[in-house]
Amino acid sequence: MSDQSLSGKTGLVTGASTGIGLGISHTLASKGCSLVLTGLCGPDDAEVLLGAFRSKYTGSFNFVYGDLRSTEETEKLARDVLEVYPKGIDILINNAGIPLRGPIETLSVSAWQDSLTVNLTAPFIFIKAFLPFMKANRYGRIVIMSSQMGIIAEKNKSNYCTVKAGLLGMCRAVALEGAEFGITCNPICPGFVDAPMCWSQVTKEAERKGVSFEQAKEEFALTRHPMKKLIPIQEVADLVTFLCGEGASCISGSPLSIDCANTVE
Repeated sequence: MSDQSLSGKTGLVTGASTGIGLGISHTLASKGCSLVLTGLCGPDDAEVLLGAFRSKYTGSFNFVYGDLRSTEETEKLARDVLEVYPKGIDILINNAGIPLRGPIETLSVSAWQDSLTVNLTAPFIFIKAFLPFMKANRYGRIVIMSSQMGIIAEKNKSNYCTVKAGLLGMCRAVALEGAEFGITCNPICPGFVDAPMCWSQVTKEAERKGVSFEQAKEEFALTRHPMKKLIPIQEVADLVTFLCGEGASCISGSPLSIDCANTVE
């Protein structure tokens, strides 16, 4: 798995400036993949990010800003990517997401809509934009970051569970539409990853309990996963990278859990 090359391949990673998306981007780049990175960071931070990639890897790297809460900006982002790669991209990593939480009776409609727009509509827009090129090239790898919450549920996460489950259905349909063209589409379903989105929950628990962040983090892992640990970003990145290579050409439409046995029935 670790020896496969992605040299000559091009890809887009959303939410690439931090956390899981950044880890995925580094791992793809380390295999020779050229990338368009996107996220919410400003021009200065984007230049720093690109500098780190360009100094370390052999591929070509570009950054395109896009706020996925706006469908118009998401559509523009897709067009901007095609200006960089007019023949389309080989790899699409739909990673960006927002975790908005709250009891369903107090959840605002605007929060619900933001969750749908970023987590579900944006991947649809990107697939719609790039799938025709993948079909023409008879090759494509699409990986969508779903969640264990697409398989199970947790209170106060009705919107998050909804969009993550919706992504599973989207992947199944796209997998069938792309099958005869050498295109795969797979959802990844992580549990709690040792990354910023999880840290925000840990910080709240630390404040509520009056303990240190590290103590709260240890307690969080003990109570969330049967393996009693958080998932390293690198393990998620390695799984995504494997799915983007030739060795995963027959894996498509299958939700792949990486959750420390949390969704085992």
